[in-house]
Amino acid sequence: MTAPVSAQTAPKPNAPAAAIDPAKLDVARTIVAVVLPPDQRDKMMTDAMNAMMKNIIAGIMQGMGMGEELHSNPKLRAVFERFIARQRDLALADLRVAMPELSDVYARAYARMFSLDDLHAIAAFVATAAGARFVQRSPALLSDPDVSEWQRRLAAKGAARQQAELAKFKAELLEVRDARPSGT
Repeated sequence: MTAPVSAQTAPKPNAPAAAIDPAKLDVARTIVAVVLPPDQRDKMMTDAMNAMMKNIIAGIMQGMGMGEELHSNPKLRAVFERFIARQRDLALADLRVAMPELSDVYARAYARMFSLDDLHAIAAFVATAAGARFVQRSPALLSDPDVSEWQRRLAAKGAARQQAELAKFKAELLEVRDARPSGT
């Protein structure tokens, strides 16, 4: 008998992070403070999470044909709404705890991705009123009607094919698991 799939393929470790120039990191932290202002982070993340979940859930319901059943069955709808609220609350709690780390991670990523000259130019842009509004309102794009509709369509498409794809995946796993090594 073969080993379980998880034991056969171990994930490859990430490449070690490149050293970061302290001057670049300082500028990158200034940028992150504008992109994710500490006093607005919670609201920004909550708004983005709510919009994204609303769009994705609507698409999944459409793709799986659940919309009518949830609409016509109040008890089923209540169970579904409690599940969604619980998942949103858990995700937001995780995000709130991880947000300070995310800010530092973003700063280090920016410092690796951009030259010092680029970082100064970006910092100058986000220091303007228009630049600050541009980066701070980016998460709100998820609530834009066109973006919302695109996200719903994409989620519906994925949900519509999910059952068939999971059945194919299960069949392939079972075939590999149940196969006998050659020569036995």
